[in-house]
Amino acid sequence: MTHANPVAAAPKRTQEFSDKSKPQAIRDSNIVAAKAVADAIRTSLGPRGMDKMILEHKGDVTITNDGATILKQMKLLHPAAKMLVELSKAQDIEAGDGTTTVVVLAGSLLDASAKLLGKGLHPTVISEAFQIAATRACEVLISMSRPIDLADKDLLLKIAATSLNSKVVSQYSGILSPIAVDSVLAAMDPENPDAISLNDIRIVKKLGGTVEDAQQIDGLLLKQRVESGCGVRRVEKAKIALVQFCISPPKTDMENNIVVTDYTQMDRIMKEERQYILNIVKAVKKSGANVVLVQKSILRDAVNDLALHYFGKLKVMVIKDIERDEVEFICKTLKCIPAASIDHLTPEVLGQADLVEEIESGGSKIVKISGIQNKGRTVSVLLRGSNKLVLEEADRSLHDALCVIRCLVKRRALIAGGGAPEIEISQKLAHLATQTTGPE
Repeated sequence: MTHANPVAAAPKRTQEFSDKSKPQAIRDSNIVAAKAVADAIRTSLGPRGMDKMILEHKGDVTITNDGATILKQMKLLHPAAKMLVELSKAQDIEAGDGTTTVVVLAGSLLDASAKLLGKGLHPTVISEAFQIAATRACEVLISMSRPIDLADKDLLLKIAATSLNSKVVSQYSGILSPIAVDSVLAAMDPENPDAISLNDIRIVKKLGGTVEDAQQIDGLLLKQRVESGCGVRRVEKAKIALVQFCISPPKTDMENNIVVTDYTQMDRIMKEERQYILNIVKAVKKSGANVVLVQKSILRDAVNDLALHYFGKLKVMVIKDIERDEVEFICKTLKCIPAASIDHLTPEVLGQADLVEEIESGGSKIVKISGIQNKGRTVSVLLRGSNKLVLEEADRSLHDALCVIRCLVKRRALIAGGGAPEIEISQKLAHLATQTTGPE
């Protein structure tokens, strides 16, 4: 009996180690899933690529041929398919364009891998060979590139137009291309061009009009409107304060209540509130500010009607509901410092501009700040569209064009398009393959 157990278990253990069908089935499943994703967006590649109409569960419709946007909306479940979505997202962040190309290329490489796996090659050998091929492909691309000069604006316009040619808004490339080129060059620091960030270029989207009405603004655009209660629509020689405190009466904690039993107590509360607000308004005026930008508050009203009334008397313009993520851009543009409390509001923290005015834009109003003194290296772009679908697609297309010009600023080299580099790499790698020994 003691010898029977090992003998009986031996065939089972041998069978366990010899059964390689399960790993192969998982690999095949991963490759099939990734190829399915690549095939789904293959038809949207290039100038003759077709747009995809995506219907979300909420009922919203998106029409686009941007690979990253399509994959983000597809809600994939397979892990390998999700990796392709991450690949497209990484390409969108790093390069901005070519999101469809990387997925189609990855699908084709996986297709080739499936054939090599079928011949019995180990996945590690295939992976190492791909690494060698990638290194040599980069060398080929660098050798066939030609340097460009950023002073050659015509060439930059052609490059931006090329990135827009495959988009829905390609007919407006003559308008969007100069905006993209001028915006990136304006936001670039000549002494440190690698530090350029697209966060310094703010795109304000407004419904109404057409894409032809898009324009680059010399100054700062705010989506918010001027508060009607203050009655000031235009301020010249503006001194702008960005405040992060509320100009309204303080509230009690949620658990506390104030019980008023007498009308004299009510009068006293109202009087204290008026005095509290008046003190803040006077302190703002004393600092020299005549335009106040108030950050959005979720705890209580950022500015109440009484404060607006007092500001109107003192001819101070008020713009409220400035989002938290806008504060950094506004500070960089105006060279002002946000005031967290009334004590911090001094003349030194104010930004200065020649003119702050509310302008009409396609049925809606926006605030334009022009003639900014000591303006930072930031750019505002007003983008228009007749409907939401066109506006969103114009935004995505302009973002791709901005990314292309940003890449040119960082690495000033240009290669041919239309599949020429891919063919060149294919020929060079095929020649290299005939000279390489070993399984690679």
